[in-house]
Amino acid sequence: MSATPSGSQQLHWLPVALGGLFAGALDLTFAFIFYGYRYPGTGPAFILRTIASGVLGHEAFTLGVWTLALGAALHFFIAQCAAWAFYLASRWLGVLRRGPVSCGAAFGVAMYLVMHLVVLPLSQVRPRVPPVADVVGELFSHVFLFGIVIALAVARVTTTEVRRRAGVS
Repeated sequence: MSATPSGSQQLHWLPVALGGLFAGALDLTFAFIFYGYRYPGTGPAFILRTIASGVLGHEAFTLGVWTLALGAALHFFIAQCAAWAFYLASRWLGVLRRGPVSCGAAFGVAMYLVMHLVVLPLSQVRPRVPPVADVVGELFSHVFLFGIVIALAVARVTTTEVRRRAGVS
């Protein structure tokens, strides 16, 4: 027996990473379209700078184009952290594997709350009370385009892991 894991065992991290990447891309695309429509003149650059302003403060809007890359990197970093947190939790809580749609929806709501009640208050973004339409739009995105996408990706890899441990192909 070889001490090196087989190719299929080595790539079990891939669905989680791709789930976080895909969820981040869907969420960011939704933000570009939703806020571009709700607030004319609010394009992708403004949204990416707004994300970067969490670290840089209002200067993110006056600094160079590198702040766009920083905003994107921060957004996808958070999406990856969320995907891996859900994955790690699913290893101990079987319900997360068995009910990816309902648990993913709950995870999306939880991520919305964490972002708005923990992350944003700790950042340099100016606090504001969002309009109801923004809350509804963001909850839609967090539930359907973020939480459920991550949960389905994690369910795929964790179901495979459970079958492998049980000796079922």
